Amino acid sequence: MKTIIITVPMKRADTVHPIQYPVDGNKTIEYENPVRCPINGVLAKTLKKNEEIKVIYIITTGENDSEQNKKAFIEELEEINSKIGAKLSYDTIEIEFLPTKQTYNKLITDLAEKVPDNAEVYADITYGFKPETLSLFCALRFVEEFREALVQFIVYGKVEFNNETRKIEHPMLFDITSLYYLFKLMGTMGAANAKEAAETLKEFFAI
Repeated sequence: MKTIIITVPMKRADTVHPIQYPVDGNKTIEYENPVRCPINGVLAKTLKKNEEIKVIYIITTGENDSEQNKKAFIEELEEINSKIGAKLSYDTIEIEFLPTKQTYNKLITDLAEKVPDNAEVYADITYGFKPETLSLFCALRFVEEFREALVQFIVYGKVEFNNETRKIEHPMLFDITSLYYLFKLMGTMGAANAKEAAETLKEFFAI
């Protein structure tokens, strides 16, 4: 089953604007229409009729707009899927806005439970607070190792803001899946010495 993991923004819902993201690299996943949730554009290009899809939203509890933003993301995906016909299901993981061991543990264990066996994983880390990404990488490593999952895409939607007008400029969607596989390589590197390890890294970046 294709499983989509999305970190949801805490920021005010009225500031999460639809953006048309050009893609750096893989143009086959570039979507011509603006989206609030960057990976929804990727899904618009990759979903298939009657395909079973599980979407897991990671939201941060507290006084923020995570729930409103999740609702907007779901409505956007439902509109895209209305022309495709995939079978969508939804799940949510709630975490506190605290960079503590308890928070990391909950995120990792919840994801490990909710990602099904043999999943084809897509993830969007555009939003969410920074320690979330490290915890997510750990969880993905777990489901690959013990649930036979395969990480296909990890995307990051980058924008800049004009210093004077605060308008969005230079949006770009990056496929950063290779960063996850670098993380995975570093954890499994069995070189006998630093020189061999450095050569392994050079070979990785040469791909």
